[in-house]
Amino acid sequence: MVGGGQGAYFASLHRAAMRLTNRFEIVAGVFSSSRQKSQDAGQALGIAGERVYPSAAAMAAAEVERKDSIDAVVIVTPNHLHFEACRIFLEAGIPVICDKPLVHQVEDAETLRRIAEERNLFLALTYTYLGYPMVRDARDRILAGELGEIRFLYAEYLLEWLAPGVADLSDSLAWRGDPAKAGPTGVVGDIGTHAFILLEFLSGQRCTQLSAKLSTRVPGWRLDDNCVVQLEFNGGAEGLLWASFAAPGHRNGLRFKVVGSQATLEWSQESPEVLHFAPTNGAERIYRRGQSDNEAQTLACSSLPAGCSEGYLEALAVLYADFADALSAGNEWRNATAVPLPDVHEGLRGVELSRVCLQSNQSRSWVEFPPVRTPTAG
Repeated sequence: MVGGGQGAYFASLHRAAMRLTNRFEIVAGVFSSSRQKSQDAGQALGIAGERVYPSAAAMAAAEVERKDSIDAVVIVTPNHLHFEACRIFLEAGIPVICDKPLVHQVEDAETLRRIAEERNLFLALTYTYLGYPMVRDARDRILAGELGEIRFLYAEYLLEWLAPGVADLSDSLAWRGDPAKAGPTGVVGDIGTHAFILLEFLSGQRCTQLSAKLSTRVPGWRLDDNCVVQLEFNGGAEGLLWASFAAPGHRNGLRFKVVGSQATLEWSQESPEVLHFAPTNGAERIYRRGQSDNEAQTLACSSLPAGCSEGYLEALAVLYADFADALSAGNEWRNATAVPLPDVHEGLRGVELSRVCLQSNQSRSWVEFPPVRTPTAG
């Protein structure tokens, strides 16, 4: 693990998710830019002192020479430090699991894509919400044609933490308004990417062009805190994405609605056990995780009995279980999982979303979204 020392909130969630899978063990790391803090973290995690390294470069160089070298590295540094850490380990031939966003600039994402593809190296992003069982249940039903022709895709991701203003923000929130650390966009790059990747995952369709309106509604905030994005997809569907940092009453308000010619599916992250299915001129159905009418793949990724709620940690653990399957498959890692992995190409699309939205907002026009690069084995 690179990052994740004292005070690193999300790193603890990653470690908990890995433990839930019972398939990962952290044996080496660089946990802080402070040597002492890194050593303290390593000691707390039970890691041998010689495998707590002063830098990512030192760790990569030492680990590739060991007979018991690490199988992969998890990058949980602050976002603006992702690129260099990812590059170092990929160039050393070590598979990478990176927290999202991958990087801030499209050029850096392209560099990582090129390195990973040349070596056929595993590089995955932790788009956590793709791991919820009922999200996967929805995807299976959509792709099986239960909704008919997909006509409209809608996703919103609304948070309330910025609504009171910028005066009393904690450091863990304030950096999200700093372009040097957050990247060229605020709400788009931070949570809009989650909603965007979710829509493509659910539908199996790719965005081909979009029209975006970015705005800053909270005085003193330096980046966008609200975005509304119209989308068009290569399967003929139209879409709408709305994200906000300043929507009172929304704690973690990610939700989607997929409208087909025969039925509509709805899901909310704050009620993740339930999927609403509403057909034309028929009774509404409510699917609950863990029941026998779930899709087979949904049951396979459920860890608790029906009625025992699964949440964010379990969803992240589902992704880590997928990562373990892929890593175990070696060169065949791309075909090792039941659903597509959020790999470097999804990471690149998340970075491109910010660039294309900014371009559309500035020109007040529809802008083409770059097509997916076809993965090639090295």
